[in-house]
Order: sequence, then C-alpha cells, then structure tokens
Amino acid sequence: MARRYAPCVKKKAKTSRYSASTLQRVYNRGIGAWKSSPGSVRSRSNPKRRGVPRSQQFSKEAWACARVNAFVAGRKRVDPDLRRKRRRK
Repeated sequence: MARRYAPCVKKKAKTSRYSASTLQRVYNRGIGAWKSSPGSVRSRSNPKRRGVPRSQQFSKEAWACARVNAFVAGRKRVDPDLRRKRRRK
C-alpha cells in the first residue's frame, strides 16, 4: 500500500534535503499541536490576538504546513529531534 502524503509535504520534499516521510512526521506533529492547544493557534487577521473563535483561526492543515515550512527553513525550535536524523542527499 502506497503511503499518502499531504500536498505541501510532497511539494517541499521535492525541493528540500529532507525526505517526504520526515516532513510528514513534522506535518502530523503540526496537526497534533493544533488539536491539543487551540488557544495558541493565532488569528489570521491579528496574530497577537488570542481567544478568537475557531472560524477566524488558521485551519489545522495551514498550521501544519507552516510548521513544515519552518522546519525546512531551518528554524531550530521546530522538531529538533527530527532534524538530527539522517537527511536525504
């Protein structure tokens, strides 16, 4: 059975040095972070405002893709345990 990857994961895997499976793990952690801490999910219109209704917050997919983008860009605080693993050449 073929593994299914999120569209942003497939796109980033083609252009980055990380494998699709590693980026999918980052994506899944982003989904989990969105679900477990809804208060920290920022508003689309005003990132500093907290306690906004769900309709005005980022979707879980957008939150996870942003986490993948931050990981690929080299943000040190985003999943450092996955960053230390072997990279694709």
